[in-house]
Amino acid sequence: MDDRARQDAAGADAAYEVGTVPASDRVATRYAVFFTHGMGQPIPFQTIDQVATSLRALDLKLGHDNPSPVGRTIKSGDDWLNRIELRIKTGTDSVDVHLYEGYWAPLTEGRTTARNVIGFLAGAGLNGLRHTKGRFRRWLFGKYPEVPIPVRTVFYLLIALATVASLVAMNSAIAAVAAARTLLGVKPPWLTDNLFADLTTTFNVVVTMMAVFAVSLAVAALIRRHEWARWWRKVWSWVTVILFALTLLVVILSGAGIPFLLYGHVRELTGGVQLWHALAGAEAVGRFNDLFDMGALRLALLAAAVVLGRWTWRVLKALVKDLEEEKTRRLTIAMALAFLAVLAAVIALAVFFVGTFSANAPDTSVVAKHVAWPLLVAASIYIRLVLVQFVGDVAIYVMPYKLDAFNDLRREIKLKVYTAAKAVYSQAEYDRVIVVGHSLGSVIAYDALNMLILEDELDVVRRTPLFLTFGSPLDKTAFVFAVQAHGTSEAREALAGSVQPLIQDYAKRPRRWINVWSPWDIISGELDLYDPPRDLHEFPETTLAQRVHNVRDQEATTLLVAHTEYWKNPLVVGTIYDEMIALNPSAPRR
Repeated sequence: MDDRARQDAAGADAAYEVGTVPASDRVATRYAVFFTHGMGQPIPFQTIDQVATSLRALDLKLGHDNPSPVGRTIKSGDDWLNRIELRIKTGTDSVDVHLYEGYWAPLTEGRTTARNVIGFLAGAGLNGLRHTKGRFRRWLFGKYPEVPIPVRTVFYLLIALATVASLVAMNSAIAAVAAARTLLGVKPPWLTDNLFADLTTTFNVVVTMMAVFAVSLAVAALIRRHEWARWWRKVWSWVTVILFALTLLVVILSGAGIPFLLYGHVRELTGGVQLWHALAGAEAVGRFNDLFDMGALRLALLAAAVVLGRWTWRVLKALVKDLEEEKTRRLTIAMALAFLAVLAAVIALAVFFVGTFSANAPDTSVVAKHVAWPLLVAASIYIRLVLVQFVGDVAIYVMPYKLDAFNDLRREIKLKVYTAAKAVYSQAEYDRVIVVGHSLGSVIAYDALNMLILEDELDVVRRTPLFLTFGSPLDKTAFVFAVQAHGTSEAREALAGSVQPLIQDYAKRPRRWINVWSPWDIISGELDLYDPPRDLHEFPETTLAQRVHNVRDQEATTLLVAHTEYWKNPLVVGTIYDEMIALNPSAPRR
C-alpha cells in the first residue's frame, strides 16, 4: 500500500477515533495482530490490553522511544471493530501495529450446568480410553497414518476419570448432608452421628491436603516474583508436583471411601463405631478434627479481617478526601455516622447470638465445632462455579464426536470469531496479519483460520506470517474427541479433514506455526497431531519449515498456574515482537 492509500485509510477512520494519533514517522509496515482469548470470564479488550502493555514495555526496554497507545473504533463493512494502535520502532523505520480481539465470552455465559460439565469430562475420558484399545488414525496431508499413542496416556485418563468420579461422590455427599441437617429440617434416620462424624473427618482430610497444595502454589507465585530465586523455582516446582499427586491420591481415596461409609453405617455393619476411629485411633482422630476446626475458624476470621481491614482503609482515605469538600462535608459526616450505627447494631446482634449458643454448649465452642461444614458447602459451590465457568466453555465448544444441545451455540461462536477475523483481513491497509490464540481460543482461532483459507478470497495464507498458539489443547482435543471409536471409516475422516486446509496442504499453511507450551500446564502440550509422523513419511525440505514448531516456555514453571503465566513471560510477546521486526530489514535484531 502506498503512502497516499495509507493516508486515505487513516482519514476514513478519524471519525471514530478515541485517542490521539501518534506523531507521524515514516512507517515501513502496517499490520494487525488478531487475538482469540481462552476460557473463563475475560472482560472486553482485556486480552489485547495485556499484549499491548507487554509489547510496549519490551520496546521501551530495548531503548526505543515509542508513543502512547491509541484506542480506536472503526467500521469495516457492516461490522464495528475495536482496536489498540501501537507504533514500534524498528531501526530507522517504524511499524504500525493494530491489535484486535475475537471476543466470544458472553456467548457461553450461563449456557451450561455442572451436570453438563461432569458428563463432558466423563465422556471425554471414556472416549479417549476407547482410542487406546486399538489403532488411532488421523487424516493428514492426503494420508491416513497410524499415530502411536504412549501407554502413559491410559494412566492419565484413568486417573482423570477417577478424580472426576471422586469429586462427584464428595459433592453429592456434601449436598445430601447439608440438606439433611438444615436448621429447620429433621435429621433423617440414615444420617447417624457416627456416619456424620466419619464424613466430617474424611472431608477434613481432603480440605487439609488441598490447603497445603494451595499454600505451595502461593509460595511458588511468591518465589516467581524474585529473580534471585530462579534456582528455587525449579526445586519448588517439583515440590508442588509431589503435593499435587498426594492431593489427587487423597481425593480419589476419599471419593472411593464415601460409598463404603454410607453403606456400612446405613446397613449398621460398622459395629456402632466410627470407622475412622478403627483405622487411626479415636484419640488421633479427635485431636485432628479439633485442630482442623480451630485452624479453619482462625483462618476464616483472619481472611475476613484482612478483607475488612483493606476495605476500611480505602473507605477512610476516601472519607478524609471527601471531608475536604466544605459544601458536602455535613452530608458526608451524617452518612458516615449512620453507617457506623448500623454496623454497631449488626455486631451487637452477632455477639448476642454467639454468646447465647456458647452458654448452652459449655464444653466446646459452637462456632468452632461447626465451622467445617459451612466451609465445605461454600467450597463445593465455588468449585462448581469454577468448573461451569472454565470447563463449561470447553464442554460447549469441543464436543464434535456426538450431536448435542450445544451444536447451534458452537456454530455461533465460530461465526462470531470468523466474522471478526474476516473483517480484519478485509482491510487492505494491512500488509500482514498475525493470528494468536490462547487456551481454548487457539482451537477457535484454528477453526476461523481454516474457514478463511477455504474461502480463498483475501490472500490469507500469504498475509499471515505467523500463527501463534500457546497453552493450547489442540492435540488433546484431536485425540480425546476423535470419533474413530464409533465405527467411522477413512472416508469420513477424509471428509472431516477437507474443511481443515491447515492439515491438508502445506501450501495453505501460514509461513510459521509456533506453539508455546509448558509441561507444568496440564491443559497445553506439544502439537504432534497436525503433521504426519516423522518416522512414517519422508518430507521435502520445503515443508519441514512449515511443520508446527513446539517451543517450551522455560519461565512457566508453576504447576497448573503455568496456563496463565505465558502472559507474564517474555516468550509469547517476544515471539510477536520478533515477527514484527523481522519484516523490516533495517531493524536491529535483539
